[in-house]
Amino acid sequence: MKKVISIVSVLALSSFTHQAVASSELCLVSNNDCTFVLISEKKSEVMTQVVSETTSEDVNTHHSAKVTQGSSYTEENEMLSVVNEERSKQRLSPFSTFKITNSLIALDSKQIASAQQVLTFDKEKYPVKVWWPSVWKLPEYDLTTAFKFSMVPIFRQLATDIGQDKMQSYVTKFNYGNHDISSGLDDFWLNGSMKISALEQVRFLQKMHRGQLGVSQHSIDTLKEVMLVEKNANYLLYAKTGAGKANSNDKSSKAMLGWYVGFVENDKGVHYFAFNFTRGSYAEMKAVRVKIARNHLKKAGVI
Repeated sequence: MKKVISIVSVLALSSFTHQAVASSELCLVSNNDCTFVLISEKKSEVMTQVVSETTSEDVNTHHSAKVTQGSSYTEENEMLSVVNEERSKQRLSPFSTFKITNSLIALDSKQIASAQQVLTFDKEKYPVKVWWPSVWKLPEYDLTTAFKFSMVPIFRQLATDIGQDKMQSYVTKFNYGNHDISSGLDDFWLNGSMKISALEQVRFLQKMHRGQLGVSQHSIDTLKEVMLVEKNANYLLYAKTGAGKANSNDKSSKAMLGWYVGFVENDKGVHYFAFNFTRGSYAEMKAVRVKIARNHLKKAGVI
């Protein structure tokens, strides 16, 4: 009996240790299979203090705690922090993070009037698949639920309804990634011709939040409404996940690319972030995708 108890105790400890590691895991500079980018627009008085602290620490120690995750610099009231700069500039398929852009275009082009508008899709063109998760089989969707559950057929239909010319016009105006939608109007963001880097993701989100994309404020406000994933007394977190095969040309590979992008509003300012990484399987990726990004946001004092 004592032997059995010991084994159970060891297994429990192993499980606890694994969870503890996952809860504190970060994208490390030594691993170029991930990147985390954070742009913080802080209030002037706060940024003045941060600039002063960063300068002082750099001069005296050469190893400022504010840059241990990668590198950072300040410009006016903006701070950019990057983990793995080379990967942060690497253009990859946006996968479902493009639902942010797709939603904004659909709203601004009047394909969608509100977050509560009922949305449908062509069930003959996009028939139900056995592998679809249960949340893709609901009787009805609006933009909020379609976005939350990342309902791909809804967004493929939206792209089709927007049309090739209008979609291209918006993507170009937004300066979104490589602007390339040539591989197919309803799937160019799903390991197709469209590619975007983590740095480009945060700059796009920044321009959207600032109202610099040439779209209506109603469209921006509605998009924020559907992007909101957490609200408390300290901050508002807006975000979107994305995932797909990391090696689309290798059918035998199970490696998955995972994204988590968005922004946080708090009393210090607005903080735009983009995280992407590669793991050996979908399950491995999904288990830690949001946790790692949140760990970086916590480390930076954003949430």
